[in-house]
Amino acid sequence: MIKSVEKAFRVLDSMSLADGPLRLSDIARMNDMTRSNAFHLLQTLQELDYVRQVEDSTLYELTLKTFEVGARAVSRNSLISVAHPELVRLSDKVPENVMLNTRDGLMNLVADRIESRSVVRTLAHLGARTPLQLVSGGKVQLAYGPESLLAKVCANLVAVTELSVTDPAVLRAQLAQIRAQGYAVAIGEVNEAAKGVSCPLRNRHGDVVAAVSISGPMDRLGNDLIAHYVALLRETIAQIEAAWADGWRGQSSVARPSSA
Repeated sequence: MIKSVEKAFRVLDSMSLADGPLRLSDIARMNDMTRSNAFHLLQTLQELDYVRQVEDSTLYELTLKTFEVGARAVSRNSLISVAHPELVRLSDKVPENVMLNTRDGLMNLVADRIESRSVVRTLAHLGARTPLQLVSGGKVQLAYGPESLLAKVCANLVAVTELSVTDPAVLRAQLAQIRAQGYAVAIGEVNEAAKGVSCPLRNRHGDVVAAVSISGPMDRLGNDLIAHYVALLRETIAQIEAAWADGWRGQSSVARPSSA
């Protein structure tokens, strides 16, 4: 691994998580760098137009070039392009977040999202990455994934809330139930006030390559709604699968899983 490249991407990552512009000292501290190293990296990123200095200040912020790069990748993503209008139609029927989930290594990635129109909502931003076992979309992909993937996940179980699954035996039992019933439910494992339900999306070969989810506050997504939401998800997924004529080409048409 080229350390300077790694450090540059770490800086971009940390700046993307900030609520606003950052001081040089903050960027250095967040990335465990000296001020001098952070300054030189920021100068390079400025020259490449990924970072800019806020006018009349010593603060730094990201430009929209990172968005431009991501937008170009999304525009070439056949699954996202096909799924998006169906997600919009689903969001018209439910008052919660609607998401398309793919896998990136051991993480669930929100590849597309239609935000809830409700005043009270749960956070699930576009591009969010969460351990597979902690969210319903990730559980679906894990349930239908290879044993080698599950073994790696079981070796890296982490708790985010008191409800997070940290016992491999419990996780394996959950995944067996998901395969039996054909959908996953996650309750408070990342956000104690949130609940999600997901169903698998398959390519033309029958492989599960993504999941479509509905998520929202615990008090609105009661057990009495699960069957109704599962039916809506399955209808939506059937439309996506039918329209996705090109199928799955070596997993290059969605976020490519890493070797993890």
